Amino acid sequence: MTEDYELLREMKRKGEEIIFSVEKGRMMLISEIWDNSTSSLMEQLSREYGVDSREKFIQFKEKYNITDY
Repeated sequence: MTEDYELLREMKRKGEEIIFSVEKGRMMLISEIWDNSTSSLMEQLSREYGVDSREKFIQFKEKYNITDY
């Protein structure tokens, strides 16, 4: 299996928008608003990479090149 960050990069390529949710305290996909099927995955990835603040999310995006495609 690919690295987790590569999975997120592939999601971006397919049009998913990855944001930091202050309310949830983790990364989330915009699509979670209407489809929570990826919520547990995003919770797991946020824990694994220690993304629990907007600042850490920005660092994560820069480190793993989770940018717009």
